[in-house]
Amino acid sequence: MRFYPFVNQKLCLLCHNLTTQSVCSGCLKDMANVWAQPHQQYTTPDALWQREWFSAKYAPPLPTALHEWKHAGKIGFSKLFQMIMLENPPIWLPEVAIDAVLPMPISTTRRLTRGFNQCDELIDVLVKQYGWRVLPNQAIFRQHKAAQSTLNKAQRINNIHDSFQIKYDVRGLNILIIDDILTTGATLTELTRSLKNAGANHIYIWVVARR
Repeated sequence: MRFYPFVNQKLCLLCHNLTTQSVCSGCLKDMANVWAQPHQQYTTPDALWQREWFSAKYAPPLPTALHEWKHAGKIGFSKLFQMIMLENPPIWLPEVAIDAVLPMPISTTRRLTRGFNQCDELIDVLVKQYGWRVLPNQAIFRQHKAAQSTLNKAQRINNIHDSFQIKYDVRGLNILIIDDILTTGATLTELTRSLKNAGANHIYIWVVARR
């Protein structure tokens, strides 16, 4: 029988060298500077949610990787961001009661254009790790509007206003929202406001990175 030494190897998502994992050991070592430590955590002023956490700083190679993941359809990057969240979970997670998790909803139009909701990819591995219940996709309807990434802070607030319709009974639930990146917080604030108006109890935020 002929032996093929590279049969179980793949290309590293970041440097494209051969590896047996999604990210090679060299790139993992280089990424040590992006892990967000507890003393680096920034609390959003006047936040409507109870607690927040970002697993990584918005530093290279994450900006490029996030763009490739969301806008270039390179869904393989899901494994990188899943790994980041699994490796650096919120330190407060054991202290809070989570009734359900919610991936940041996207509009039907954006889902069809992009082909997937990147936050659904994050949820998949987190649910396996923690055994959480996930709110169904149809629980939240999000209107299609201009992409938040194309707007400044004031425009983002106006653009996202009243974008979410809660179509699920969330009364009394403690909900953990999962998102990829926190920039101004406008979208997370509007979603939190909508959930609380629908009767949700405590809201917690966990994102891959904070810009």
